[in-house]
Amino acid sequence: MFKRLMCLLLMMGSVAALARAEQGCPYPLMIKHVDEHFEVVDKNVLWQSQKVESRDFIDRFIGAVFTPGKGEERQGGYMDKCLYRTGGGAVVALRPSPSGVPTSMSLTDTLYWRLDKDVFGQPVYLCDEGPPDNCAFKVADKKRKAVKSLINPPEDSYLPTPY
Repeated sequence: MFKRLMCLLLMMGSVAALARAEQGCPYPLMIKHVDEHFEVVDKNVLWQSQKVESRDFIDRFIGAVFTPGKGEERQGGYMDKCLYRTGGGAVVALRPSPSGVPTSMSLTDTLYWRLDKDVFGQPVYLCDEGPPDNCAFKVADKKRKAVKSLINPPEDSYLPTPY
């Protein structure tokens, strides 16, 4: 009985870890106007817009653009931007903030992303179907894990002491 309970807990933990790794573009209601731009922190990623002239509000989500890291691969790229329309009709692009950009992002196995070309003929994936959750992607946060392991190294690791 104890073994079954432990297996069940491990399976639930792995499902929860997978759910945390996936995210979509932020929902419009979460996005706030702060210091002449729009921003939101969603699942540990800071999203910010370009500077906006007037104090407006985000009305609706209109799409997302993902740039592959190599060729047309769905892994190892980055989320270029999530696009929204304001109450005044302007288009606003939210991008991951440079200080909070993970090292790698990948598309999920959803049918909402479609392969296209940008204005320079480079491959991009576009998503403009329904709510932001349809435009899901995974964050591979290797940079933060590496920094965390340097701050709290395993006990059996060797770190030279400075003189």
